[in-house]
Amino acid sequence: MMTTKTTFIQRQTFVTGLLMGGADLVPGISGGTVALLSGVYGRLLTAISHLSHWHLLKLIRQRQLAKAWHYIDGLFLINLGLGMATALVVLAKLITWLLLVQPLIMWSLFLGLIMVASLMLLQALYVQKKLQWRWLWPGLLVSLILASMPMLQVVDGFSGWGYLWLMAAGALAITAMILPGVSGSFILLMLGIYPFLIARLAAFDIEVIAIFAFGCGLGLVAFSRVIVYLLKQHSIAVMNFLTGLMMGSVAKLWPWKHTVTYRLNSTGLEVPLQQENLMPWVYSQMTGNDNQLIWCLLVCCLGGLLVGKFGRIQLKDLAG
Repeated sequence: MMTTKTTFIQRQTFVTGLLMGGADLVPGISGGTVALLSGVYGRLLTAISHLSHWHLLKLIRQRQLAKAWHYIDGLFLINLGLGMATALVVLAKLITWLLLVQPLIMWSLFLGLIMVASLMLLQALYVQKKLQWRWLWPGLLVSLILASMPMLQVVDGFSGWGYLWLMAAGALAITAMILPGVSGSFILLMLGIYPFLIARLAAFDIEVIAIFAFGCGLGLVAFSRVIVYLLKQHSIAVMNFLTGLMMGSVAKLWPWKHTVTYRLNSTGLEVPLQQENLMPWVYSQMTGNDNQLIWCLLVCCLGGLLVGKFGRIQLKDLAG
């Protein structure tokens, strides 16, 4: 029978999951940072690392399921996961609607979040004399390559490759969600599937959600111990690489774009395939649409202030 204290802790864990899920849904704000601020990050890393430990398999083979459940801190993971899932489903509808009716404003918000987060990480690494260009440049290069690629065709009329790519995106995103300082949504943005996935979450598309969740599960099992090892033994190299990755993402997040080529989706509609960035005034001339420059600048600054609120704490914990 659960005590009042146990019930309170479970509710507290659920709320932490809500906050983590909400943070990871917004590019630039890390769910891992929320876990740090909430004091559960160490417990989360331990539980995740046990998911792929040989001792868990041994307990399951011996049919000691209760001990296996305790070993992975199952109740903690379930409450945290339920909180994150609730936040994802609820907030996805709002973000999908905003991306549809105010795309320039939303991409400006994302740009501000990522720009300030990357600059704060860079500053912290420099001030603490832990800036390592040999790891930062590869991250910057990978980011620029991804930004220059045509939009990845993951989404329409799933084929075998579509399933595999969505699962791979889930594995990469969940890996990023564990790392304080970078969000899973940022990785999805870099891969070009963030708007699609948010829309499918909002529509509660069971097929897409199941495939993506399966990829997340595979990512946790396959990479959890590697992530824990890297964070404990090579945290500075990891943070330098992630900083470079975030710095190079500005090209991908630039709000004012012109579609160069289109493709037909499974329903016969034209959707963007390759886009080029434009200056705001050129965007107005080419498209005939208002560039909303003042509002975009204000929202971009707001995004920077928002991520800056969490910056000092997460940088101290990461770069130490």
